[in-house]
Amino acid sequence: MLDNPPILVCVLCGLIYIISGQLVLRYPPKKINDFYGYRTARSKRSQAHWDFAQKESSKYIIQSGYYCLLTCVPFILFETGKAAVWIAIILATLYPFISIIQTEKALKKKFG
Repeated sequence: MLDNPPILVCVLCGLIYIISGQLVLRYPPKKINDFYGYRTARSKRSQAHWDFAQKESSKYIIQSGYYCLLTCVPFILFETGKAAVWIAIILATLYPFISIIQTEKALKKKFG
């Protein structure tokens, strides 16, 4: 089953998203920095913004990992062609961007 490239893309990306989200959730950066954690202009405004953004982004990236794993289902159930690899890559790439948008919305809602 994992010799199917679209499934491999979805599984690997999904697992990477889940593991990285768990790491940041369990070991969030304590201070604002430029190296580790969720780093955007809005998240760096204050320590309160920073702490909230780390928790929210971790939840959303874990969620993205599960969505990426769910993306495998159609590739398992149906016969796929060469375009399926590109579809899997595009979807696996879009999920983290969606989590960034969700985190920014949550920051804006909480802090204005």
